Amino acid sequence: MASLWQWMMGFLLFFFFLLLLATFPVVDAGHPDWEHARFPSTEFLSLKPGLGSHFWPESTIPLCYESDDTRNIFHDILWAAMRLWYAAGLPERFRLLEINGQSCTDKPWESLYVKQTRDLFSSDIGMPMVNMEGTPFYPPVNKPTLHVFINRANMQWTIKQVAHELGHSFGLLHEHQDPSFWGLHSTERVFKFNCIYLVDFNEVTKDLSVEEIWGIHGVCKDQRQANSVGFRAADWLPEQGEIYSSHWWWADASMVDWDSIMLYQSFSDTIDYDNKPVLSRYSDAWTWGPNWSPSVGDVAALKTIYHSFWVNPSLPFWNDIRSPYYEVFRQFSSC
Repeated sequence: MASLWQWMMGFLLFFFFLLLLATFPVVDAGHPDWEHARFPSTEFLSLKPGLGSHFWPESTIPLCYESDDTRNIFHDILWAAMRLWYAAGLPERFRLLEINGQSCTDKPWESLYVKQTRDLFSSDIGMPMVNMEGTPFYPPVNKPTLHVFINRANMQWTIKQVAHELGHSFGLLHEHQDPSFWGLHSTERVFKFNCIYLVDFNEVTKDLSVEEIWGIHGVCKDQRQANSVGFRAADWLPEQGEIYSSHWWWADASMVDWDSIMLYQSFSDTIDYDNKPVLSRYSDAWTWGPNWSPSVGDVAALKTIYHSFWVNPSLPFWNDIRSPYYEVFRQFSSC
């Protein structure tokens, strides 16, 4: 019969074994419920899938046009913009898929609506979660839209701008708006932001106090506040929404993808395209021009976020209120 000493030694060995299991990592193999993403060294900023938006299923964006005229004008431009991404190395599983008008009408939130404007380029980020009528968790959403216009005197510029917007459509955000490049309350660290050089600065701030402009919640410091008044600073200040960054909370200038098509050039939106940069490098006032094609990092970013289960979680079951098909399930389950 084992002595008390032997029992105590056995218990201590068992306890030590449990401690080892808790201390050292074990392998979680083969399933998204327990497998976590491990980001490569690529630099990127993207939306965070959740209550508001998620990535396009099968990395495919269904396209709808507001009219036949819009399609005739922009069909070739959109495909030329995608070819810029393919030339940079993006796999062709990332694609635009033109669908018929009935599908556009029946599923307006599951396709990207191409709308022609007079002077605006913009795109919604990713694919919205479908509005759940009668539930408090989902505010009404508009169908995802790509706003475009054409500069016939400079078609290459137009195609580049569309390629930039398609980066947004697939889920990427502006490189310079990564919060890890900024200090607390948008203080300058990697970038020097000259808010006063923005073309609409005087118009927006003419009736505002110093605090309303430069305070921690001022239009030159707070992205949400800038966005609420339609100020262009909202496209330059660090993002405040639900996002994913390839960095931790702090990054330096060496971690910026200076070749990214998602990085604004220094003199965009400025009052003086020769002498007054809106954005420059903080350490040495260096400025940069436009990037006319996606970078290696841009391509790696899309491949990463569409491959990772952690960043792009599996959709919930249809009977889950978070599912984009919850409303359809609710309708048919009551039959």
